[in-house]
Amino acid sequence: MKVEAIDHVNIRTPDVVGTSRFFSEVLELEVGETPGIPDRSTACWLHDASGRAVIHLGTAEVTYPWEKDPQAAPPGSGRIHHVALRCVGYDSMRDRLHSQGHSFRSNEVPQIALRQLFVEEPNGILLELNFFGD
Repeated sequence: MKVEAIDHVNIRTPDVVGTSRFFSEVLELEVGETPGIPDRSTACWLHDASGRAVIHLGTAEVTYPWEKDPQAAPPGSGRIHHVALRCVGYDSMRDRLHSQGHSFRSNEVPQIALRQLFVEEPNGILLELNFFGD
């Protein structure tokens, strides 16, 4: 067995509609249905330009069968610091964030031709937007 890539990130949020709007308007991801859950106010998947569902959103009530209390983190568990997304269109993304009033930070790693934008989504999760050679 080998890991080929990260498939998706699952975010639990009390505001699926607002969070999906952020990802749609800011990152231009397409909002789609979660298989088996047609109510997009409860859960939805966000698709990239190639149609892959890269971010899953759901309320805490959308649980897996084995979960007893999905809102409580296990004792001693770590916290995810950020989610990194490989992107293209640095200038247009920077301009979009600015025009929509989102605060963000930028960073450059010239040794690997990388420019980055950091912005928080509505639940406080830090997004690292990576632009290689862009």
